[in-house]
Amino acid sequence: MVVAEILYLSEKKRISLTVQDVKLHLQNFTNFHECAMTHAIIEAAETINDIPELHDRLIAATARHLNLELITNDTKIQNSTFVKTVW
Repeated sequence: MVVAEILYLSEKKRISLTVQDVKLHLQNFTNFHECAMTHAIIEAAETINDIPELHDRLIAATARHLNLELITNDTKIQNSTFVKTVW
């Protein structure tokens, strides 16, 4: 979902990062990896009721499902009681 968000923002010229940049980053830094959108992640998103936007909820649910902190400057996600964030 993060890569889809990057595509959207890149196409809208809101960020300079591209999908190709992300692909190269994943190839060069093995501590980062893609995560499939599983049924368990979608179920985790269903429980998050304090992040209104679906795509943001799916990103937060992925972090929650993997028990990881999420790097974000989005205040709605930062204020969520369902996910730990870093910024």
